[in-house]
Amino acid sequence: MESGAHAGLQTGAQVAAALKQRREEERRRAAEVAKEVGGGVAETIYRDASGRVINVAMKRAEARRKMAEEEAARVERERAARGDVQRVEVEKRREALREARYMPVARHADDVALNEELRGKERWNDPAAGFLVKKKAGKSATGKPLYKGAAPPNRYGIRPGYRWDGVDRGNGFEAEWFKARNRKSNRAELEYAWQMDE
Repeated sequence: MESGAHAGLQTGAQVAAALKQRREEERRRAAEVAKEVGGGVAETIYRDASGRVINVAMKRAEARRKMAEEEAARVERERAARGDVQRVEVEKRREALREARYMPVARHADDVALNEELRGKERWNDPAAGFLVKKKAGKSATGKPLYKGAAPPNRYGIRPGYRWDGVDRGNGFEAEWFKARNRKSNRAELEYAWQMDE
């Protein structure tokens, strides 16, 4: 027959075998034709605006390298934006995690390291804190010396460095901020007192 199937009565297995043979023959012929024409499936060729061939693998590698550089620059910017105290705190946390690997899970009242850590914490509401021996405030968290004289307060409680010459070179914002805060708290206290008088 024209389709390649045999005429007459056949079993299902014979028909399946004939169809399979026909498909294999068609694949073989298609492969031969593709070889003659140009070697099968060719890779897509990309070109730029001037017509030059672009190497896609190199472009992808360059894009990956650029992304890695941008990520490294972002991490470096974030690290540079932190202060010395924050870097010291991060290093202390890392060291504590390294030491925690070797600590037992259960820590008891006789654990010397735990007791030292708890004793070293300052609590704002501790009535017995005045009886404890104060640590010398001669060095900052970074290990640098601190300024020993009087200094104007600031919102963040940061003390000046030991080389500060005592001249406040700010624009007066901190002083105004403290004045406004004091005015607000004084006004609240006066309003409370006036309400109690009525």
